[in-house]
Amino acid sequence: MSPAKRKPARRVAAAPRHNGQADHREAALLRLTTAIAAAREEAEIYRSMVEGLHDEAIGYDFLGVFLLDPATGDRVLQASVGWDRIPHGMRVHPGEGLSERAIQDGRLHYAPDVRRADHYVPSLASGSEVDVPLQADGRTIGVLVVESAEPDAFGEKDFAILSAAANQAAIAIGRMRLLAAERRRADEQKALLDTMADLSGELELSKVLQAVLARAVTLLGVTGGEVAIFDEARRELVVVASEHIGKASTGTRLALGEGAMGTVAQTLEPLIIPSYREWLGRSAKYADVQVHSVMAAPLLIGRRLVGAIATVHADPSRVFGAEDLRLLNLFAPQAAIAIENARLFTAERDRAGEQRALLETMADLSGELELPKVLQAVLARAVTLLGVTGGEVAIFDEARQELVVVASEQIGKDSIGTRLKRGEGAMGAVALSLQPLIIPSYKEWLGRSGKYADVQVHSVMVAPLLIGGRLVGAIALLHSDPARVFGADDLRRLNLFAPQAAIAIENAQLYTSAQRERQYFRAVVEHSPVAIVTLDLEGTIVSCNPAFARLFGYGLEEAVGRNLDQLINTGATLAEAQAYTAQAGQQTARGIGRRQRQDGSLLDVELAGVPVVVDGERVGILALYHDVTDLLSARREAEEANSAKSRFLASMSHELRTPLNAIIGYSELLEEEARDLGADALAPDILKVHAAGRHLLSLINDILDLSKVEAGKMELHLETFELRPVLDEVLATVAPLALKNGNRLGVSCPDPVGTMHTDLVKLRQLLLNLLSNACKFTANGTVTLMVDRVEEEGREWVALRVADTGIGLTQEQIGRLFRAFAQAEASTASRYGGTGLGLAITRRICQLMGGDVAVESEPGRGSTFTIRLPADGRAPAGAAAPH
Repeated sequence: MSPAKRKPARRVAAAPRHNGQADHREAALLRLTTAIAAAREEAEIYRSMVEGLHDEAIGYDFLGVFLLDPATGDRVLQASVGWDRIPHGMRVHPGEGLSERAIQDGRLHYAPDVRRADHYVPSLASGSEVDVPLQADGRTIGVLVVESAEPDAFGEKDFAILSAAANQAAIAIGRMRLLAAERRRADEQKALLDTMADLSGELELSKVLQAVLARAVTLLGVTGGEVAIFDEARRELVVVASEHIGKASTGTRLALGEGAMGTVAQTLEPLIIPSYREWLGRSAKYADVQVHSVMAAPLLIGRRLVGAIATVHADPSRVFGAEDLRLLNLFAPQAAIAIENARLFTAERDRAGEQRALLETMADLSGELELPKVLQAVLARAVTLLGVTGGEVAIFDEARQELVVVASEQIGKDSIGTRLKRGEGAMGAVALSLQPLIIPSYKEWLGRSGKYADVQVHSVMVAPLLIGGRLVGAIALLHSDPARVFGADDLRRLNLFAPQAAIAIENAQLYTSAQRERQYFRAVVEHSPVAIVTLDLEGTIVSCNPAFARLFGYGLEEAVGRNLDQLINTGATLAEAQAYTAQAGQQTARGIGRRQRQDGSLLDVELAGVPVVVDGERVGILALYHDVTDLLSARREAEEANSAKSRFLASMSHELRTPLNAIIGYSELLEEEARDLGADALAPDILKVHAAGRHLLSLINDILDLSKVEAGKMELHLETFELRPVLDEVLATVAPLALKNGNRLGVSCPDPVGTMHTDLVKLRQLLLNLLSNACKFTANGTVTLMVDRVEEEGREWVALRVADTGIGLTQEQIGRLFRAFAQAEASTASRYGGTGLGLAITRRICQLMGGDVAVESEPGRGSTFTIRLPADGRAPAGAAAPH
């Protein structure tokens, strides 16, 4: 080293001349060692070293300590003695001066004559220089330069003293740097702990984000920076905090791989950008940002991306290094945890707010049951809950399979009353799919309904209103702001709201329907001509209609609270009425009885009592009374007239049968005498008289049978007999009639067919009636008698079927077939004859025997008549009486 304009150097003696000088030198070296050891800062070590070696007892005049700048390779002056005009911090560049050798190889170098040494920078006419390396932690960190103006001024003892001083200084420097590193780490740990404490104590997301950025800027000593959080749904970063970067970047979105933060979010590795302006990965969104260097890191929990942080510096001399990156890597995980905790807290708080809003919504909606108000409230709540411009609610018309818009708010048109088919438009689409739908750009959506062509909205979100899988309606929410994009969180909130809205609408519809039904039934009851009264389970009157007041004379105030049976009965009818009431408490009770009006007069009523059951529990009785006084009087008169008619017919039948039997008898005698006398010409006329008498007798017998049934005089004579012989006998009897019309007569029955216990004569009469009719109305066809035994409800029945292939019957003809004196058609009667009594008598006798007769027929294909009778002759309980 050859600093300019040095003072003249004195020669340094290699060894002391006497013991006094040696003692002084030892004392000076001890002071040097003590001063180096006592130094509290690195700069103090350098000053202590050069000043101690400059001590008069040691005698070195020109000394300097240089440290190596790793970034540039320069040797930078830290302390000096004897070089008065050389500034502190002077730099010696690589390739200049002799001291570079000690830096390069870490060994002491001595130049006895600097004029002959390479790289010497001339400054004195002559001189010598010793360069001693300073080493710490096994690497050369600087050099001690000692010079003299005299050539060959230094010896081995000088080298030993200088090396010892350099070693002591290096040890002190190493210890000082270690302490400084530990102190720095302690400061960093404290700063990080303070950061963690501050961040963990704050759960408001916006404040946490700003605090994270402020702490990072302070900790790293940078100009400013940004924090972004990761939007997982859109796979983008969103800048949420910004400080001193030269623009307002909050809200900026960066794709993965875009810009500095986008790059670290994609690679999940930190990044240092020494010159941001020259960096090729710079985002166009930051083209106007004037910063020098950037350091960015991902915010991770494990390997899951939470966000990213970027710190910037505007000073060109500030270059981010490994130490900055280490600090940022220490800070980033704590920031990620703090942000995630705040996000979780905010999310839970938002969910709690949503739940509270939903509960309030449910409370409000459940408190309102008028359908128009509920529909408007549902829409207003949805608009508020999701923070949108407006919307619509539609209910599903199940009969027409359409949606009907019933509530609308700020959509740009009056849409109430609009009908949408399933699949038409946004609401129609969700009504068909039963799935929610987000339409980011409604103007460009191909499914848009022509009914909404004039609606100017940006985005739409729609959901079906369902109860289970049943469609109740649909709700559509819209926003006119292009910056407002519906996302998964909006859809989640709508999906939470929709079922509650569906239930509220359904309840209101049920309530409205119930109100209409109540009004309808109230009107029916109020205007009914039948007296209607409701009772509690004790038989006490709860309400009654005006017809009850008109019928019995008691007004509503007089009747309510009184026992019905005691109110409208006499002592003679009270027990009967109470029996009806007791039965009506369990099942429907019907009857006819006599009741008393308020004025004491009596009337005949047809009554009915029905138990009122709500949710499976009997809660009361509904009683109905219809005045049948006139009806019963007319009925009694009709019954008396009918009885008189039946008695007259029975009497007349007996009176007519006597002369008819005489006519028939005499005609038979006349026929025999005419044949005996050979007057064969008279025989046809006599036979006509005989046939007419037989026909008239048959008619009289039918009338007599009918009158006996109607008068209740016909009796059954029950006996047990084998069924097959009876069948054979009947078939034999009807065979001539079948043969007359060219019919085939058949029978189908099990073998054996078994026995019956019934009236044999009546059974034979029934079969003869049906078989005779079948043969009469069938020509050149088939008549079959079929017999089956069946068991139903623990009883055995015999079914006897007569099937033919005759002219058949229409449904209209079947309707009047069993009426007395009625025939299928007038043309049929004129062609086939008959009075129309045979089937009427057949049915009434069947009913008297505990059975019935039925018919199945098709015009042109024949008929099947079925008699069904109990095999044991007992009529079943509740069997209809013959009428």
